[in-house]
Amino acid sequence: MELLQFFDKYNLPTLKAKVEPFLIAQISAANVCRLTNSSILSNSTKLKNKCMEFMEKFFASKTPLSDIEILDKDILVKIVQNSICKNVETE
Repeated sequence: MELLQFFDKYNLPTLKAKVEPFLIAQISAANVCRLTNSSILSNSTKLKNKCMEFMEKFFASKTPLSDIEILDKDILVKIVQNSICKNVETE
């Protein structure tokens, strides 16, 4: 995660693009909140979107996520809104 922020800070997009798929492959219930916050700090839209997709699935299945209390509040609101909209659409 720190590498992603480093590559973003020093404008190294090629290296950043190589780290993103690795982090995306590592997304789990144990680290998704930390990865989401890191994606925001490093301006990684790709990682942020994958993390949000992952969390939306977990919210739908009512499975708990680690470190939810540290998750960026704006992201949390978006995920809850998306989850509510999807529930309304399926009813």
